[in-house]
Amino acid sequence: MTANPDPQTPLPARIVRILVAEDSPLNQQVALKQLERLGYQAEAVGDGAQAIAALERTPYDIILMDCQMPEMSGYEATWQIRDREQQPGGWPGRTGRIHIIAMTANTEADSRAKCLSAGMDDFINKPVQLAELDAALHRALADRASQQALEEVLDPVVLAGLRQLRLPGKPDPLRSLIDLFLQEAPAQLDALEQAITRNDLAALAQTTSAATALMGSAGNLGARGLAALCDELVQSTRTSLLADALPVLARARQEFARVSVALGSVRAGAADQLG
Repeated sequence: MTANPDPQTPLPARIVRILVAEDSPLNQQVALKQLERLGYQAEAVGDGAQAIAALERTPYDIILMDCQMPEMSGYEATWQIRDREQQPGGWPGRTGRIHIIAMTANTEADSRAKCLSAGMDDFINKPVQLAELDAALHRALADRASQQALEEVLDPVVLAGLRQLRLPGKPDPLRSLIDLFLQEAPAQLDALEQAITRNDLAALAQTTSAATALMGSAGNLGARGLAALCDELVQSTRTSLLADALPVLARARQEFARVSVALGSVRAGAADQLG
């Protein structure tokens, strides 16, 4: 993809699902033609309510959302989409966050700050310029890749359930749970290493206790890989072969490093929403 593609050279269709929410039929067609020129296939709807109905049928990755539409504005539609994402189960056929790009005339009533506070991810001015749209889609795809990498480490369904624990006017419990886990897990890993290295009868019980505790807390935060490795450590104690557990512990430490980075990203997102 280039910022200024040669109009004589069509680009191959890119595998990403895009929805255009725009009440003007003319503007719809302009957006669809621009997306086609950049190598994307897309569909269009006429207002926010139709956008939400479309999400029930198709797991779109990106929505180009006009802010001012009849029936349901882009702001209201975005709020409903974000609220649904926080519910267990979320949207059919997809997990994680849908990337929403606001399309606005940038009047006094519509500003970048208002779009971002409504839950939109990005902002482009109307009339939309091809180069600006191209750049916004670049950012959207980078965000999508980052989200997919996050979901390889943390179960998004578990995280969505934890977000539901938040009460209006109260601190986000997900942030405090992450802080507690990141504080406790290194000590549990160190206790595991000490016990496995000793490799005696007392160490069996200590290994089982530490591995079980870490497995539970990792599972509660959706760290599936780390929880599975802890389960392997528990199984090692049942066969009394603690020496065989050292390679598993090394993998657990590596996985914990990945989990720490992923949880840091989730925590930062929770902090942004709080602000």
